[in-house]
Amino acid sequence: MKIVYAATPEISISCLEKLFNSSHEVSLILTMPDKPSGRGKKLIPGPIKKYCIENSLPFIQPENLNNFDLENKLKEIAPDLLVVFAYGKIIPKKIFELPTHGSINIHTSILPSYRGAAPIQRAIINGEKSSGITFMKLSEGLDEGPILEYFEMAIEDDDTAGTLADKMSKVSSNNIIQTIDNIELNNYKITEQDHSKASYADKLLKKESCIEWNNKAMDIKNMINGYSPNPCAYTIYKKERINVYRAKLSSTKSEGAGKIMEFSRNKLLIGAEDFSVELLELSRPGKRKISIGDFYNGSKDFFNPGKYIT
Repeated sequence: MKIVYAATPEISISCLEKLFNSSHEVSLILTMPDKPSGRGKKLIPGPIKKYCIENSLPFIQPENLNNFDLENKLKEIAPDLLVVFAYGKIIPKKIFELPTHGSINIHTSILPSYRGAAPIQRAIINGEKSSGITFMKLSEGLDEGPILEYFEMAIEDDDTAGTLADKMSKVSSNNIIQTIDNIELNNYKITEQDHSKASYADKLLKKESCIEWNNKAMDIKNMINGYSPNPCAYTIYKKERINVYRAKLSSTKSEGAGKIMEFSRNKLLIGAEDFSVELLELSRPGKRKISIGDFYNGSKDFFNPGKYIT
């Protein structure tokens, strides 16, 4: 089949690789326009665009999906199927109805739970024990289309949004070709979602990424891991913004919310409302992410036990 693939971030590369190396033809890739980044606001291409350039794959970066140029280009290609995986924009009906077999979306939750922009992150933040991948037909509503297939997976206690995304990338790529083959052969059944059970995963906001140490330790641990690697949770100490990438729950009772209870080569322990949280990976402003052991080796006098962070 002739496939048009719409995707932007790292998680969707493995599916594109499988499609590229399959019997199907990847006729065109849609990916989001380059985004300004850093102090100089330099335009940075997304992971899918980089992959397309490296592998000489045809791609476009439309600013507006409602323009006639895109519609006409797709009509010229006459695709059999549009596959969407974390593209970044809602696909208009006039576009997703163009392909012969319609359009499918790969969503990183078991629908109807966690519809929306940040299902992986919100599942970890909310302390869920499982999630998964859903292959669904596109519809006009937000992640409301009928389900083709779904694949469940456990969320481990030490998972971050980044590690869970890696697992979901692998599961989706392991199943995408079979799903598309079934569509081509009309060998599939669809299941309508139970909309009464829907929940939503709103986009994470940078302004909400400051750690509130007066919360329960489990909630703080989940928040830190859910915000990793982006937009990344942080705390303030000695007037510095300290990014926190990974944490785990400690059984040690808190001596006060935000109190530095221990800082050693092996451990950084911070008090929460009830128990304490062990921070595992940090970065200081302008520095790369490092383990607590490496942080201690380079700055062993930075965190002062008995003092408080905010």
